[in-house]
Amino acid sequence: MAAAWEEIRRLAADFQRAQFAEVAHRLSERNCIEIVTKLIAEKQLEVVHTLDGKEYVTPAQISKEIRDELHVCGGRVNIVDLQQVINVDLLHIENRANDIVKSEKTIQLVLGQLINESYLDQLAEEINDKLQETGQVTVSELCKAYDLPGDFLIQALSRRLGRIIHGQLDQENHEVIFTEAFVSRHRARIRGLFTAITRPTPVSNLITRYGFQEHLLYSVLEELVNTGRLKGTVVGGRQDKAVFIPDIYARTQSNWVDSFFKQNGYLEFDALHRLGIPDPAGYIKKRYKSTQLLFLRAACVGQEIVDQVEASVEEAISSGNWIDVATLLPSSLSVEDAGILLQQVMRSLNKNSSGLIFSDTIVVSEKFLSSCADLFSPTMQQKAEKEIKNNPVNLITEEDLKQASGLENSYANKKDKKDERRKKATEGSGCVRGGGGGNAREIKIKKTKKKGRKDADSDEESQATSTGRNKQLEFPFMSRDEIQDVLKTHMQDCPEELVAELAEHLIRPLTKTYQEVVRSVFTSSTSSSGASRRQTMKDLQEEFSNLYNNIKLFEKGTKHFTDETQNNLAKHLLKTVCTDITNLIFNFLASDSMMTTENYSAITSEVRTKILGKLPEDTKDPLTKLHTSLNGKSVEDFLSCLDSAVDICGIMVKKGDKKKERQVLFQHRQALIEQLKVTDDPALVLHLTSVLLFQFSTHCMLHAPGRSVPQIINFLSGKIPEDQHSLLVKYQGLVVKQLISQTKKTEHGDSDTTDNLEEEEADAIRKELQEITTSIKDLVLRPRKSSVTEE
Repeated sequence: MAAAWEEIRRLAADFQRAQFAEVAHRLSERNCIEIVTKLIAEKQLEVVHTLDGKEYVTPAQISKEIRDELHVCGGRVNIVDLQQVINVDLLHIENRANDIVKSEKTIQLVLGQLINESYLDQLAEEINDKLQETGQVTVSELCKAYDLPGDFLIQALSRRLGRIIHGQLDQENHEVIFTEAFVSRHRARIRGLFTAITRPTPVSNLITRYGFQEHLLYSVLEELVNTGRLKGTVVGGRQDKAVFIPDIYARTQSNWVDSFFKQNGYLEFDALHRLGIPDPAGYIKKRYKSTQLLFLRAACVGQEIVDQVEASVEEAISSGNWIDVATLLPSSLSVEDAGILLQQVMRSLNKNSSGLIFSDTIVVSEKFLSSCADLFSPTMQQKAEKEIKNNPVNLITEEDLKQASGLENSYANKKDKKDERRKKATEGSGCVRGGGGGNAREIKIKKTKKKGRKDADSDEESQATSTGRNKQLEFPFMSRDEIQDVLKTHMQDCPEELVAELAEHLIRPLTKTYQEVVRSVFTSSTSSSGASRRQTMKDLQEEFSNLYNNIKLFEKGTKHFTDETQNNLAKHLLKTVCTDITNLIFNFLASDSMMTTENYSAITSEVRTKILGKLPEDTKDPLTKLHTSLNGKSVEDFLSCLDSAVDICGIMVKKGDKKKERQVLFQHRQALIEQLKVTDDPALVLHLTSVLLFQFSTHCMLHAPGRSVPQIINFLSGKIPEDQHSLLVKYQGLVVKQLISQTKKTEHGDSDTTDNLEEEEADAIRKELQEITTSIKDLVLRPRKSSVTEE
């Protein structure tokens, strides 16, 4: 022992001498820095510069200082604060902090802060103290107080429940911690409150009024209900609409529902709402699982009511009557619900049962509807006969004209729709329909036309037929109001709404039936027998032949004039005789569409357009061209269209021969002469005389308007003796003066001075005309030879 102490003293003396001895070689600070830098570069030394650059610190020293600072700060320190204490770059502190967290499980890095277990234990003790004081704490409040994330706090506190923290987490809401005393206190309050409830009460109202913790209340309430401590049910789950219904109220409620349904056989959803049942349909389905019910919009009905309605409806249908099921149902059921019930009953009835629903709740049998329609049969027959008698054309309505207004435009560039006054034979037109058609063939209709209407195998013919049928005229029978009046007269016990709907339902079938009745009456009136039909065809053939031959002869007469006069004569011929023969064809074809008329000359351009709209497609095209050619300037074009039209329509006519032409010329001349004998009108005398002289000199018929008389007189120059021509010219001048005088008198009205002068002049012209009129007539009425050789 003494030797050891001696050795220690000797070493201490050597150390003291070494300290006080002078240094032979000393390293400068610069050399030290270079040496350290070299060692760091060669990775033989691991040190870290301080922020001021005057010191080197090893990583182990940094870790040691971090642990020391964490301990000094009570187990929680911010990494940013460590930078000021350790005096090194923040990056090195973060690296060493991460290494510490990895190596030591008791230390955690949270939001840039190092926290150890001792701090969390201390935190748990503080929270426990607060929990014991208030009974509950929320994680959100702790997050604000301790500046820590909620998930971290829940995880840390959950490990300390029952050890440091004397409480429990809410199982539904993990962000709330309760003490047992708090839970027991709330359970007692909840148990007492809900035990005292005797009627349905919204849970949300109780939470607001008594300040219950929502999740805790639902948890405790479900526990008490499931264990049977509280007699009742919670309807609506954990929602704002959740309602607690005590058993005593539910029993009373169920008793009332059962009693009402047993007595009345139905349940109203509104009544169940008033009882506090939030979902009436669901409640009924749950309570009456085995009962057959029919659910409507606002109620449900039992099978007894359905069977009663079904039996009543079947009886009404079988007896051919009607029934309003609303009278069989409770008055509280709406019309909509009654309609739904009736629809269900009609679907469940036998399919052979025929009945219709009116006004949502009224069932009407087919027999009753037929009896209603039969009420109109006598009126229908009488009205059809009157329709044919008073309105034989049955042609034009404004609406139909509008629909057919575009037909002519597709075949002509311009069309004049103004009606013009036409001068017929009574005005010197020469439209003589006399004369026989003995050499012409009988007109007949091609068989292929009727066959095409009946043959359904040919697509083309069927299409044309269907087009013609769809365009048949529709004759109005009665208005809706008129039908209602008839029904009210015969069915006084029917409600007004039923009568109105019956009229609406019957108007279309009645109108359709009326069309058939009118067609039947029309057919019987126009084609009463085969003999009358053949007689009608014969008359048509004769008239058609006369008109056709007249047109050919009149056209021959127009060839004697120059272009302008010839055009005017052709236009006049197209607007008169050509229009008559066109109307004759149209009227004949329109008889199939019930559009014929006794006087075909009354058919206008609009009527022809209407008829075109009713014809089949194969006939419409040539007839449209014929109709359009009437507005042209060429009679030859018209005759070409006429030949095409009669061919496609199946009308065949034989052209007249020379003998026939001479006969027509003679009849035409005699007709004009007879008219000339009885007339005293100077203008008409001049007109007839000029036309007759033209026929005498050319042996051609002429169909001319009054405005073409001057051109006819000019043509007669050189064809008749000069004195006769001069007399004609003189007579023409007087006629013109008379017409001008009459025009002026009409324009000026009554005037004193001018009237006297004009009256004297008119009298002088009238006297002179009277003197010459007989001479003018004698030019034609005297034998032709003497008239030409006179003087």
